[in-house]
Amino acid sequence: MRIAIVCICYNAYDHLLTLATSLSESLSRAENVDFTFVVVDNSTKERNEQVLAGVSAMNFKTHYLKSDNVGYFPGFKKGVELLSSLLDFDCVAISNVDLTVRADFFETLKAQIDIVSDEVGIIAPAILSKGRGGDLNPKTLYRPTRFSLLKNIFIFKHLWLFRLYRKLSDLKVKNSAGSLAAGESFYSPHGSFILFTKQYFLQGGSVDYPQFLFGEEDFVAEQCLRIGLKVQYQPSITIIDDDHGSTSREKLEFIASEHVKSLKYIVDTYHS
Repeated sequence: MRIAIVCICYNAYDHLLTLATSLSESLSRAENVDFTFVVVDNSTKERNEQVLAGVSAMNFKTHYLKSDNVGYFPGFKKGVELLSSLLDFDCVAISNVDLTVRADFFETLKAQIDIVSDEVGIIAPAILSKGRGGDLNPKTLYRPTRFSLLKNIFIFKHLWLFRLYRKLSDLKVKNSAGSLAAGESFYSPHGSFILFTKQYFLQGGSVDYPQFLFGEEDFVAEQCLRIGLKVQYQPSITIIDDDHGSTSREKLEFIASEHVKSLKYIVDTYHS
């Protein structure tokens, strides 16, 4: 089975090494998994050659691309271009850096890919947030209305409302444990770790999302709707979210403004 993960790194080499180490340890437990790890380095700081050398020496194939800071999903698009045909892989994932995988990650992922339905375009794992005390999936159960997206744009334009929104979102995560059963479908997966099945690419699903940050969840959800595939929850595949990656280090004003830009794009493209 061939699996690829494209990781987007922005000034967080410490997290990159921790993620890669967890992948290496998990891979050592799995059988018949051909794994490729792609690092797209959007960092503006000096490269940490020691970390990069350590990652390249691990028990899997690696590709490294030093990129301008093009953003999260545009970085993913650059990363998949380093792979052979996407159809050569059984699963391709986009990953943030402030994550680790559970020791049985590759074993459980392989088991799910072996049985996944051709109706599934995205597998959404459990993403357990240390800071928020819950599972970040599902991101959104049902397709949002144009009105709800415009309401969020208004909220994100006002920092005091945005702060309140974030606190309420954290509470929602904490209280959502067990809200969805394994195998159920929903609208959008959390963007920090998304697993694309081969069927996603066979049916023409795109990774050409132009926004710098945020909104990628709605983009891939709309891609699945367009090509008639589902987003399926599989919590046996478990990711641990450290909540201290590159995005969380940015100023709140910047984060809010990027949310507004991405929401406007989603509204104009899919809800006009």
